[in-house]
Amino acid sequence: MTIPIPVLDNRSFDQLVAEAKARIAVHTPEWTNLNDSDPGIAIVEVFAFLTENLLYRSNRIPEANRIKFLTMLGVSLQPASPGHGLVAFSNDRGPLQPLGLTASTEVRSGQVPFLVDGGLAVQPVTAAAYYKAQQKPDAATQAQYNLLYQTFLDSPSDVLTYYQPTSLDPPATGKPDPVVDLGDPVNGTIDRSLWLAVLAPPLVDPEAVRAVIGGQTLSIGVYPATQTPGQVLAPMTTGGPGVDPGLVFEIAAPAPDPTGNSGPGYGIGPANYVRLPVTYADPVLQAPGVVQVTLPPYQQLLLWNFDPEEEGTGDYPPRLDDATISSRLVTWIRLRYPPLPDTTTASTSGGTGTTGTASNGTGNGGNGSNGGCGCTGGCGCLGGASTASTTSVLAADAVSDQKTGRLTWVGLNAATVVQAVPVNHEIVGTGTGTPFQTFAVANAPVVTDATGFLLEVQGTDGWAAWQQIDDIYAAAAGATAYMLDPASGLITGGSGLFGARFPAGATVRATYRYGGGQQGQVAIGAINKSATLPGGFSVSNPVPTWGASDAESASDGEANITRWLRHRDRLVTADDFADVTRRAPGIDLGRVEVLPLFNPDGPDPVATWPGMVTVLVIPRSDPVHPNAPVPDLTFLNAVCGWLDPRRLITTEVHVRGPVYQQIWVSVGIEVLPGQVFTLVQQAVTAAVQSFLSPLTGGLPAASGSTGILTGSSTAPTGTGWPLGTAVRSQDIEAVATRVPGVRYVDSVLIAGLAADGSMLASLDPVPIAGLQLPAATVYVSNGPAEAPSTLIGGNQGTLPTQVPVPVVPPVC
Repeated sequence: MTIPIPVLDNRSFDQLVAEAKARIAVHTPEWTNLNDSDPGIAIVEVFAFLTENLLYRSNRIPEANRIKFLTMLGVSLQPASPGHGLVAFSNDRGPLQPLGLTASTEVRSGQVPFLVDGGLAVQPVTAAAYYKAQQKPDAATQAQYNLLYQTFLDSPSDVLTYYQPTSLDPPATGKPDPVVDLGDPVNGTIDRSLWLAVLAPPLVDPEAVRAVIGGQTLSIGVYPATQTPGQVLAPMTTGGPGVDPGLVFEIAAPAPDPTGNSGPGYGIGPANYVRLPVTYADPVLQAPGVVQVTLPPYQQLLLWNFDPEEEGTGDYPPRLDDATISSRLVTWIRLRYPPLPDTTTASTSGGTGTTGTASNGTGNGGNGSNGGCGCTGGCGCLGGASTASTTSVLAADAVSDQKTGRLTWVGLNAATVVQAVPVNHEIVGTGTGTPFQTFAVANAPVVTDATGFLLEVQGTDGWAAWQQIDDIYAAAAGATAYMLDPASGLITGGSGLFGARFPAGATVRATYRYGGGQQGQVAIGAINKSATLPGGFSVSNPVPTWGASDAESASDGEANITRWLRHRDRLVTADDFADVTRRAPGIDLGRVEVLPLFNPDGPDPVATWPGMVTVLVIPRSDPVHPNAPVPDLTFLNAVCGWLDPRRLITTEVHVRGPVYQQIWVSVGIEVLPGQVFTLVQQAVTAAVQSFLSPLTGGLPAASGSTGILTGSSTAPTGTGWPLGTAVRSQDIEAVATRVPGVRYVDSVLIAGLAADGSMLASLDPVPIAGLQLPAATVYVSNGPAEAPSTLIGGNQGTLPTQVPVPVVPPVC
């Protein structure tokens, strides 16, 4: 039972004025003019106004007290989450030399500051991304190409594979994200590779650029496709020098021309590539990030001097038919999706003896940061190359069970940024030697990311850093530890028995970053200013930022008290999973469902899997799929990162979005006399769409035990279409009948898709199992319901297919 909150005095302004006027006749009978123009009445009204304000404040516990009570209960409010993003720097008109940018370089989106997470060197190059999309020419063209390229077939088993050089265009606001799947040889790329054409600035000699960038570090930004079926905990990996990025980075390595006839910057020989040493890597197939590679020396930055028939064939880079692009070409970098069989081992001369891999190897030795090579410039992995064809082993590798590498954007001179403002060596106070002494930083909320929060206490030997701990009562006696509340910026020291006290007279200082809030969610191209960039350089974010959210209010914290006392921020029961997921920061959650003992990848949807929990999450909105919202990669990563430290170590958690079952619903109605059919048609369409919605659908809630439906008949009253509930025409008929203006429903027809993608013209009921939810397209007609197949053919169109594109003719 809810404890009622006491009200000290609930009198209003009018009641106070009326009560004062009633006392006038008793205490001052000579006062007879009680009109509003009387000065005495004006004084009474001022008194009533001030009294009402005083009563209002008396009936409210101050906000600081409420937050203090939450702190005493151990219920911490979630701070504002900062926005994260990827930016790319460009040398447009600056000096032809690398520009070094340190960590914490500030860039801005309007008045919103962002800080660069790590340092980088901005090289005077840009990039254009291409991939080889499968192409199927007609019989005549194929016969012509078979004759033209007959000499490229080395054995009877070799066949020609036709492709179209396709540009991976950068994302644009208001359009679906471009996606290339490196692991899909049919709809993605035929050679599991994305090719980066490294370009010189306009009107600059590429040979001069090669001389500048030779031996330098190049930062490559990768933004994976956001649409993903789900995530599994195993927690996410953080970046570092020993992290496998999931992709192999190689650079073109022609052999030098001993005759010198090819000209400067050009070589000869087969399609050879060498592995680039990786000095830093984020797991870019799991989340957006940066990979920093070291380029070979200037003498090894070469391009092929192609024969007319060679360009674009085999493992050579794709053709560049745009002269404005090809004239600026500096070199080619290939991003390859592993694994491929190791056919040739690279030379190990001049190094430490570590075995490196060449063009198509998987590598062995080292720490894995270079895909297995493990060298940082001395083991000789730039000395050898392989001529094995990636396409020759594609058929065997396509049947592997490896996850595919789906990418949306790849660019150069990239860095990750976070919405934050740095504060260095802020004096937060002086120690008094009292137990559990507290300090507060001047700026909150504190951003707790990889840079951390540094608290230093001045002693006889200088400044000493103290260690942050989650619970001060877990600190050992005398341990120099402190507890931080990021939302309020409150620092709590120990008591002597639990952690050390702040020494009396000792100065305490903090170095930290603060920021966050919904303003950190910015669109493509919004981050475009930086006071630290010299003239001729620019910055932009090629993809939107992610993860920004506002802080949790005291009211939200109070609403979560009973839930927190039940689960103590630990995931044990299904309700615990649902409650904790709803508090995940940085996402706009519309619905969460918890399925214990359910395996979303299992062959039997009714089988139980001990120790396994599936969490179904749906965002509140999705601009691309407004009626069927789908969580993207950043959404799923945010939920995974929130649940991971709170789950039991024996629990395997799957975080998934819904599997939408596409259906088409046709409703035939008769309207009441005097009603406008168009208006009733729109109301029926909205009612049925809301009834089948994953966020507002389902049966209306009943009020008590009376069975009386609450709310308007057309208003969404459900919490989302329930899992495992079939869609029936009788339910749709009942919903349509309750719409004002409908006389009766003539008929309801439902069409769906079979497992092979073919249409089932009549499907009633529509089975819904596992993580399935309906994604409905609703049609309403006057009279009998029209066949959905007819409506789809006239309005919806057929499913999209590949459009044939002519094969690029060879240059003669």
